[in-house]
Amino acid sequence: MATPDIIERVELIRNKINELMLRFLEIDFDGELEWHREDASQNNVAIGVDSSYTSRIFKFAYLYLVRGVAIPYSSSTDLRSCLVSDSDGDVHFLAVPGVDAEKGFRSPSPPIRELKKILSHKSKDIEIELGYKAYLCVNDFVDEEDIIILMDGSGRGFLPYRFKKEDESSLQEFYKPLKESWRRRISIIKELSRENNLIFISKTQTRTYYNQKLMPYISHEDKKINILVPDVILIDEYFRRKDVFKESVREPGFSDPVVYNVREKILEDEDIKHVTIFYAVFRRGGGMYQISLVGDYANKTDLLREIFRKIMFWSPGGYPEPLREAHHMAKISYKDFQKLLYIYGINLETGREVLEL
Repeated sequence: MATPDIIERVELIRNKINELMLRFLEIDFDGELEWHREDASQNNVAIGVDSSYTSRIFKFAYLYLVRGVAIPYSSSTDLRSCLVSDSDGDVHFLAVPGVDAEKGFRSPSPPIRELKKILSHKSKDIEIELGYKAYLCVNDFVDEEDIIILMDGSGRGFLPYRFKKEDESSLQEFYKPLKESWRRRISIIKELSRENNLIFISKTQTRTYYNQKLMPYISHEDKKINILVPDVILIDEYFRRKDVFKESVREPGFSDPVVYNVREKILEDEDIKHVTIFYAVFRRGGGMYQISLVGDYANKTDLLREIFRKIMFWSPGGYPEPLREAHHMAKISYKDFQKLLYIYGINLETGREVLEL
């Protein structure tokens, strides 16, 4: 039940949001950007890839389960045999020394915050591997240039190796397989990116890549004050003022790209130097999504247009249907996980039992 103090806090949040949105009307721009209108589509085969994971912390153990799927879509060829799925699950005992019988040493489990990072790492490994398996299968039926692999998330999110310090710690042996799986992931990403097959689509964006292009500022006492604004808000406001998005209604098309220079040495060593980012709308009045590609696509508008048209073909509702279906098929809820643990007799103590009485 919403108590008076909760209602008061929600009203406070609403007022702050309204105040902030009004401030965006004060923004001006020193830079320029082009919106490439496009409502044509191009037939192709699309593979939607997504994963879901859930976990539970017990008093002395951390359990997790990951599930991923890759679903091929074609308007003419039956590709059901190329649908692939996989899962991963494990238990890590917390603060309990583990003994390796062969090597005769004790290796404690990583802290919880690291285990959650490992869970994210494994889910990305599974997604890339499944996308690759489905791609190889589909490639037996159609030419590779007619295949796109749609990954849920940003390209930058799939690239980093996040355990650099841990590689040098007492848990070296624990992290070694993660480094190997990451190298495998990067190898696949590079292979699929060479022919522009791999496309990352992000629904949620808080990044500020386009500030370098549009250079937003507000005026205060005759001075320009540079500010940072999230990309989607920035692009919306810019094209609303340019009357490209008439009456604030987004038009199908895509923005000029921004090329992000990769600075992590570990990625440079793998010959990954650039990630190209642009924003796209696939239906009039629809959502705006961040598209990212591994590589430098600056001054390649025709190629970006072709990629846009291929995604557009599968997005009659404004979002790619292969990704939507992959999301629903991969989804595993916390409640489902609890039921599975109960069915298989995994009944460990959490400490929260008293709250469930």
